[in-house]
Amino acid sequence: MKPMFYKDDDGKEYKISFSEELQLKNLRAARDNNLWLQKNFYAKVILALIMLVLVVTVLYFLYRLDAVDFFTKIMYR
Repeated sequence: MKPMFYKDDDGKEYKISFSEELQLKNLRAARDNNLWLQKNFYAKVILALIMLVLVVTVLYFLYRLDAVDFFTKIMYR
């Protein structure tokens, strides 16, 4: 197994141990997981807003259709 190297801010390279390599991998995995959790949260919020708009639209159409009385207009025609 090839050892990993860590590059410092000033350009120096350090050979890191296996446990530090695992910690870096876990840190990267945790950051990726956090990013996906944020994306999922925003997707759920957008989906909830779309559902709310659809429900309000359907309720509005049902309200407007209830105001039009089809049967009495047909009977008295």
